Amino acid sequence: MSLPLKSFRLRITPETAVALEAEARGFCQDRAEIAREILHAWAVKRLHAARIGMARELSEGLVGADEGMRGRRRR
Repeated sequence: MSLPLKSFRLRITPETAVALEAEARGFCQDRAEIAREILHAWAVKRLHAARIGMARELSEGLVGADEGMRGRRRR
C-alpha cells in the first residue's frame, strides 16, 4: 500500500495469533502486514456495500441514513 498508514493496536485471540504466525512463516511475511491486508480487504468490502446501500435508498426515494432519518420517504 502506498497510502500513509495509521497506527492501531489491538489484542487478538490465541487462535488469531496462531493463524497469523503460521501464515507469516509459510509465506515469509510480517504478521502485521498480513493483518493489514486482511483488514484492508474487509474495509473495502464494507465501504462498497455501504455505497450500494446508500444508492439503493436514494433510488427508492428513502432519506439516507446520513441525513438522520432512516426509513422515511421523501416528500
